[in-house]
Amino acid sequence: MNVIKKTQVLKVNNVWEMFRFITSQKYFKVIIFVLFLAFLLFSRFYNLDHTARFIWDESSDLVKIHQYYVDKQITLVGPISEDGSKVFGSLTYYMLMPFAFIGNFDPISTAMGAAFWGTLTGLLFLYLVWKINVRYVYLVGLLILTWYPLLETSRWAWNPNFILFWIVLGLSSLFLSGLSLGLAIHHHYLSLIAVFIFVFAAAFLFFRKKVPMKAFLLIMGFLTAILPFVIFDLRHPPGLFLSRIIYFNQINPEFSIALGMTKVLTVFEQMFVYFVHSKIIAVFSSILILTLLVWDLKYRKRNLLYSSAWISQLFFLVMLNDVYNHYFLPALPFFVVWLTVQRDRFGKMTADFLLFILILSSAFTIVPQLTYKDWQSDIVSTRKITDIIQTEIQTNQLQNVNLAVLSSPDPNTYGRRYRDLLLIRDVNLDSKYEYFTSGKLFVVSMAEEKTIREDFAPEMTNFRNGILDGKWVIPDSKWKIYLFNKGKI
Repeated sequence: MNVIKKTQVLKVNNVWEMFRFITSQKYFKVIIFVLFLAFLLFSRFYNLDHTARFIWDESSDLVKIHQYYVDKQITLVGPISEDGSKVFGSLTYYMLMPFAFIGNFDPISTAMGAAFWGTLTGLLFLYLVWKINVRYVYLVGLLILTWYPLLETSRWAWNPNFILFWIVLGLSSLFLSGLSLGLAIHHHYLSLIAVFIFVFAAAFLFFRKKVPMKAFLLIMGFLTAILPFVIFDLRHPPGLFLSRIIYFNQINPEFSIALGMTKVLTVFEQMFVYFVHSKIIAVFSSILILTLLVWDLKYRKRNLLYSSAWISQLFFLVMLNDVYNHYFLPALPFFVVWLTVQRDRFGKMTADFLLFILILSSAFTIVPQLTYKDWQSDIVSTRKITDIIQTEIQTNQLQNVNLAVLSSPDPNTYGRRYRDLLLIRDVNLDSKYEYFTSGKLFVVSMAEEKTIREDFAPEMTNFRNGILDGKWVIPDSKWKIYLFNKGKI
């Protein structure tokens, strides 16, 4: 009996030793990295034509990128919100400009650019974890491939999504750290909170360790990234940037400590629902996270350098009227790094478990992200609609033409994304203020002609009883195009 047990133990040990031997070989690591890179590229670039979001934000960005390229213009003014209340830096435009040019300013071109930067962010994330704690490389590699927020932001050409690249780059390199962290603010000024807290805390630690030069370089790099905003606002009073950073226009004027205390749990839950896509798992994860924070306080206070950054982001969001998922992006890199720093015993086990939860909870979201198509992400149909309108206008030399989007899930009834693409192609339409004076009207819709004519939309006032000059059905979609003439039937 003892001989059998010893033989079993020996076999187990032999298998384990063989596994350790294989995984320690250089060729094995090369194969794993090649497979990781292949899956990373696939997950970021596959099926973008049908799944990458392209609505008015992305179309207006493409117009400005085109304008800056044609005019050879260097400016700090970048994306502006639809209501004009938010103005961000232009760094996003210059990061996407090469891809827009190569892709002839097609809607897919900037999505390809976002996928490129998303791929680079994934590689930097892997390198960062390898530097901090090499034992987590394989686990975080799986996280990079599967985690919903990382996959979503890597397939979407929207300015807040590039925050991740600069923060991960900043955490990866001391030389570029302060500058890169500061550049994250160019994509969305809410990055200021997490980044500033981290820079302040890291500089404080450098001073304590008696390496003031590192602290100086970190702070100077950060200030260098912010300096263009200061110079721009001084040259263009009353300014566009600092006023919005200092007096953020969404802070709740009725905010109080009591209100904040009641909202903390709500914001905390929202962040982790975004991370794990399940309220039940989010609550369970929150308990583990609080437990890990307590463990760090007791056994490894140095880990608070990273946790202070993502926690400060959450507490600031408590003061806002509304909180959206992209407001959590500045916290995301600090949160992942915090999970991978050195711990032992219970602390390591809890961090490992949390990483497994992040990976497994996102497993069911991968296929929908790579395959699901709706009106926001159907770039193929958007391109075809634009092509048809352009061809009809140029072939028949149409004048006094307008455009409306009615009876569809698209809330932008004046068709901003189609207008923007036509503008890039030098095709002019009447403005959204000229529906009552236009002679012809293109209507993009998912409804039948009868429904369009019965629509009470003011855009149809002069065309409800007009002649139908043309109708086009977009293949593989529910979209249709109608061309109405102002003349009576």
